Amino acid sequence: MEELDISTGANRTVSRRTFIKGVIAAGATASSAAYVFRAAGATATSALPSAQGAVERLITLNVNGQARRVDVPKQETLAMTLRYRLGLTGTKLGCDRAECGACTVLLDGVGHYSC
Repeated sequence: MEELDISTGANRTVSRRTFIKGVIAAGATASSAAYVFRAAGATATSALPSAQGAVERLITLNVNGQARRVDVPKQETLAMTLRYRLGLTGTKLGCDRAECGACTVLLDGVGHYSC
């Protein structure tokens, strides 16, 4: 595909493959930047008081035989609490609809979805 660059008047070639690679790279960069800033914001805001109307509960979780106390907002799932509040990254987030099984944890020896 030949295109004329208006600013310089030179011919340049852009293939479909090059265009798609650029779009994928831009999407991956934007997605990872959002993930990094969200994770940084979660640690920075944990010391701040919660937003008005948000209710947090101080609960104790027995994880691998060790009691851990954590403040949990009412909309947060067990998988999110384990990963982001307790730093236990063994639990994976997959579909967020209890369909894929990536978030499965054992509760009293029985497997349950944690999303």
